[in-house]
Amino acid sequence: MDFREVVRRRKMCHAFEQRPVERAVIDELLDIARRGPSAGFAQGTDYVVLDTPESVARFWALTEDPRFPNEPDELAVGPPVLVLALSDPERYLDRYRQPDKIAFGLGEAEAWPVRFWDTDAAMACMLLLLGAVDTGLGGWLFGVAHGEAALRAELAIPADRPIISVIGLGHAAVDPNPRGSALTRSRRPLTDVVHWNGW
Repeated sequence: MDFREVVRRRKMCHAFEQRPVERAVIDELLDIARRGPSAGFAQGTDYVVLDTPESVARFWALTEDPRFPNEPDELAVGPPVLVLALSDPERYLDRYRQPDKIAFGLGEAEAWPVRFWDTDAAMACMLLLLGAVDTGLGGWLFGVAHGEAALRAELAIPADRPIISVIGLGHAAVDPNPRGSALTRSRRPLTDVVHWNGW
């Protein structure tokens, strides 16, 4: 598929067929994701992949917010694969303490005006979403807004690894309940977001 077509087709998928995705396909997508930009080539993004019905169901149980309970019909069409993208700040700090980078003064987290460990992980997530489109899968990016401590304990995620996002993957299905802000809001025109040679 042409790159422009991949980007054009990229949208959040909220309904998935309930069939597994081959691990080889997931590995291929994660290999694409790990090729994103990485400050100092620190390569500080890790992934926890949940690809069994039991592990996915446990994720939803642990992260369900009682104020906004999961609807059974939504879970019935949920993604069969969940990829948690984690950043590793210490890999970046260690990298920028090395002789070829130490002059930048970025050996401590407070010195970074932008925390590139999170930025790089976010870019990896975008590559994963684009790779999913190119492979013929649907993708859905969302965050963990409730139950993070319990989820971390269940999956033995180290405390120093922020969960940047979760990417749901699977074969897209017809969405019986289309939702999302893109259905009710227009994309900002290019002339509103681009400022040539100054603001």
